[in-house]
Amino acid sequence: MMKIKINVAIGILVIFAALIIAGCAGKSTELLAEDYKKMSNEQILEYFYRLNDEIEKQEKQSGPSFGIGVGGIGRGVGGGVGVGTGGTGYTAEDLRQRRIELRMEMKKRNINP
Repeated sequence: MMKIKINVAIGILVIFAALIIAGCAGKSTELLAEDYKKMSNEQILEYFYRLNDEIEKQEKQSGPSFGIGVGGIGRGVGGGVGVGTGGTGYTAEDLRQRRIELRMEMKKRNINP
């Protein structure tokens, strides 16, 4: 009975972590879906700053992290707990590439950020 409660608690934590990760990726996807070539000069400047903010947000250092893992082979079940001191977040390569493309478009339009 105790193993079931532990497995349920771990399952809830895994689902919660997946939702947080999906939420962070959603903002990047929204930004990449926008068509900057159809934007006015004012809109393109605003878009440039939103891209910069998102890149900075994704790459800043994160705080301490806590992880739980469970696995099993056959009838055996194992688990583990880990604590990390944090580090840099994941890089935003797609957003950086979009920012380069955007800078080229801004150069064509003689817009300086």
